[in-house]
Amino acid sequence: MFACRTSPRKAFSPMRTAVDEKLIERTGLDEITLRRLRKEFHLRCSRLTYPQRLSLAEAPTCVRLRLMIDTLRDVWQEHHWEGWLRYLEHTREELDEMCRGEYPISPYLIRVFSALFGIKVDFLLLGSMPTMDRTGASIEVLPMTSPY
Repeated sequence: MFACRTSPRKAFSPMRTAVDEKLIERTGLDEITLRRLRKEFHLRCSRLTYPQRLSLAEAPTCVRLRLMIDTLRDVWQEHHWEGWLRYLEHTREELDEMCRGEYPISPYLIRVFSALFGIKVDFLLLGSMPTMDRTGASIEVLPMTSPY
């Protein structure tokens, strides 16, 4: 028998989350673009030195959002970026104001950015280093938090 060239463990990529299909459907992104973005973001975070990580953890949410938006702008082509802005229903100027702390960041934007990057919302909310989230943050505008 021939050895299998792909490992059965590779069938589920650690870069996939449960909300990816919904995210891809709503934003018009493809899986390759999504995976490339997540990989670059995790590489950037892993390259941070301890003092940089500490300052990022202690910084306000808007600073961590700036890191995510800078990654988006560096990795994505212009048409992906424009599609993302249309999905968010925000302009570049509004996102820049959010990154400067002049415009409030809604809980919905925190969930959507976390789902896009495949990480837990703790990175934006609390400043913890990004960790993978297999279920993904809800991208619904009004998520149902309790069935009761």
